[in-house]
Amino acid sequence: MTKKNLMFSLISGLMLGLSFPPFHLGFLAWIFLIPLFQIFNKAIKLSEKIILFYIAGFTSYAIITHWVALNSGTSVQVAIISYLAICIFYSFYWVLFCLILHTFEKRKLSYKIQLLLIPFVWVFIENLRDIGPLAAPWLNFSLTQTGYNRLIQVVSLHEDLSSYIIILLNVLVYRFISLKQKKYIYSFISLLLINALVGQILIANYNSTNFQKQINVSIGQPVIYPDEKWNPQLKNRNANIMNDLLEKSLESNPDVIVWPEAALTSFLAVSNSRERIKLQKKITDSALITGIPQRMYLNNELKVYNSAIFLRPDGFYDTYQKIFLVPFAEYVPFFKKWLSKINQFDDMGSFTAGENYNIFQIGDIKSSILICYDSSSFKIAKKMVDKGAEIIFVITNDSYVGKAMPYQHFEHAKLRSIELGVPVVQSANNGISGIILPSGEVLIKSEIDERNVYNKIIKLK
Repeated sequence: MTKKNLMFSLISGLMLGLSFPPFHLGFLAWIFLIPLFQIFNKAIKLSEKIILFYIAGFTSYAIITHWVALNSGTSVQVAIISYLAICIFYSFYWVLFCLILHTFEKRKLSYKIQLLLIPFVWVFIENLRDIGPLAAPWLNFSLTQTGYNRLIQVVSLHEDLSSYIIILLNVLVYRFISLKQKKYIYSFISLLLINALVGQILIANYNSTNFQKQINVSIGQPVIYPDEKWNPQLKNRNANIMNDLLEKSLESNPDVIVWPEAALTSFLAVSNSRERIKLQKKITDSALITGIPQRMYLNNELKVYNSAIFLRPDGFYDTYQKIFLVPFAEYVPFFKKWLSKINQFDDMGSFTAGENYNIFQIGDIKSSILICYDSSSFKIAKKMVDKGAEIIFVITNDSYVGKAMPYQHFEHAKLRSIELGVPVVQSANNGISGIILPSGEVLIKSEIDERNVYNKIIKLK
């Protein structure tokens, strides 16, 4: 392996990593594969190509998911092991990409066929990576383009279209460099312009919609960190913070108040909860959505859920249980008993995944709730919209994982809004909270660690 090839591999991974939030250098995603294509078309062994593709993948994931190693919700050892496991495991998908390219080369497919097939292969691999207990929609390419409102609008036509276009742009630039034919750079420019034009048309179409409904939303961002939230000595202080946020929200007479994941530590979903009843008396004419812990017995077995509760002042309440749990943090998908024996995951894997895609009625508006990792999944959000959700509320607590991950998480909320054509409201414990429209317009975007209430009237179709 030459130093030059290794450098090309590292540059490829570096460019892709920097194209993701919080860096927002999305244009680098249009050219990140060029160094790898240069490597692939050299007269070197397939085994060396595989290693170089793997290194590129590892480098990109090391940048994109570096926040996993900063997870303060577990031990340093588990955080670092989880981080390395992500980089090691998912990089094998890059090897698969390399092997498929090798198959194309062996079959001597024409340039025109490869031009269409290579982007399709990458999209196929992304979808393959999103299957099973270790699914990773967090890594999907569309996230690199959320900084470009016009370019990202194509995901509203099909959720994979942005990823396809990104890889196609890479192939066109490489063909221009390697074959010295201007038609490829003209095609590159034309594709970008068409993408932007389509995006502009879709944005204009949304903005000209005859909106029939509206909802007054108040978002609370409490900024109570986990070590404070569960500290019994700070119980009264925390209660005062939440009560102050509630009173401030009620001043705007909202239709719904939204608090983040695990904003309250009480089991409000039990039928005789005095705290729930007391809270419902306070919210007067508003509904309240907040994250809570929940326990219930199913088939004589105690189940623990990461839940959200929907409250109305008339005494009605209902819950949603988080569906997409974080592997090795909220549950252990493999070898749980063995891992427990080595005392590395005694506090892990205690949550049960929810199964219901619930709809909550706020006046004449149907809504759904996603909890944290749920919002990275297009499939989960789409099922909510297919059931009638006209607005989605995302509640999350990103305070465990440093300052970079909240930016990625907010961009996922933006992506879901554009893909599904419904506004998304996010309430995060320490940030970033906000409101995003399907046009990509961000109505509200909070600062990290800013304790505040954010009010906005949102128009709906």
